Amino acid sequence: MKQKYAPFYFLIPPFLILLLFACAAPASHYVMVERNLLEGNYNKADSIVEQYKEKYGDRNAVLYYMDRGMTLHLSGSYEKSNYYLSEAEKRIEALYTKSITTESGAMFTNDNLLPYEGEDFEKVMINLVMALNYVYLGKLDDALVEARKIDHKLNLYNDKYEKKNVYKEDAFARYLSGILYEYKGELNDGFIAYSKAYEAFKDYNTNYGTPVPAFIGEDLLRLSKALGLHDEHKKYMEKFPNVKWKDIKEMQSNGELIFIYYSGRAPFKEDFFIDAPVPDISGDPYYLRIAFPRFVAQPSHIAYARIYIRSKNLEEKTYLMEDITAIAKKNLDDRIGRIRAKAIGRAVVKFTTAQTAKKAAAKKYGKDAGIIVGGLLNIASVVTEEADKRSWRTLPDKIQMARIVLPPGNYNIEVHYIGAGGEIIDKKTFAGISINSREKKILTHRVIK
Repeated sequence: MKQKYAPFYFLIPPFLILLLFACAAPASHYVMVERNLLEGNYNKADSIVEQYKEKYGDRNAVLYYMDRGMTLHLSGSYEKSNYYLSEAEKRIEALYTKSITTESGAMFTNDNLLPYEGEDFEKVMINLVMALNYVYLGKLDDALVEARKIDHKLNLYNDKYEKKNVYKEDAFARYLSGILYEYKGELNDGFIAYSKAYEAFKDYNTNYGTPVPAFIGEDLLRLSKALGLHDEHKKYMEKFPNVKWKDIKEMQSNGELIFIYYSGRAPFKEDFFIDAPVPDISGDPYYLRIAFPRFVAQPSHIAYARIYIRSKNLEEKTYLMEDITAIAKKNLDDRIGRIRAKAIGRAVVKFTTAQTAKKAAAKKYGKDAGIIVGGLLNIASVVTEEADKRSWRTLPDKIQMARIVLPPGNYNIEVHYIGAGGEIIDKKTFAGISINSREKKILTHRVIK
């Protein structure tokens, strides 16, 4: 006798059951990583990321390489850091050709099934960190190669999105390029980079609330004068009437300390769900769920840092160069329409699949079987609906910078990290920092407070 209730569950595609277990990159280890970054244990933070390599998995290889690149950068392992960041970049480039099979699978579950390619600003940050690594290694030409890669990437993004994205320039990357070109004696390229940085900072001020740094006027006035660009120099004299600037010869007879600090923790993504019960083909309730990602800020308590060089009775404050949290949020907002369209399309595919299977089961095994199959697939669609919450979590919240011209010598650099109310949150002393004539000494520090 034929059984009334055959194993109708086999009508559900087996891969749907398997994909119920598809999950995002591991997140629990970031608590341990951030704790060690807070304590300045950069090597330990890196070892934790390394220990979790298998849990990242192949789909999250780009994340693994970026996290290793950042923790190694902070620990002073600059060559090794560049190796991992270079691997991340290679993976991202290879992912331009996407797997149709993987894409179709993601339509039944969520985008965590797809290999992570990185946000646009994260891809630029790869080259920015690599450039700094090369500076520390004394390889200025290689650092400038990374600067040119950034220029190329930004041009590609502008073409890709038809210049509709807010993140179409990276002001800090442009400004760092200007410093490097000037350091190399390539003043014309330096002036162009500073000019682009100035325009980018004006956009930053509008879009992210990042003010134009005070010292950018000095750079534009100094190089326009040195290059004999009289019209440009006059223009910038009118734009920066109160700026005191040093002649290029005075700059070159001295050295310069460029202090960069990374503050706080990068934002992380969380799910934002839209839930709505809708009737299915039989009039039975179907629970529709659509998931979108959104960034959650982890703001630093530090407003700025003040640099003291007691032996010269000098002090200077840092200026905000890159608000990574603000950029991340705006970058996501720019493409949320594309994410929303894909999520809705995924919900439609899941709904259609469930209704087709329900109808087939009801026709072959009866109404109850159809209800059960439809219910199982509805549960599967809800359980597997999840936004892609992956991001480069080892980045900071903000990047700030100070510049101080110094005569050649050895210096103790005292740094006070100041809160919004003017209180001192933390202190750090860098002893025996040597500055040579014509040298631009870049010093970085990470503070998670």
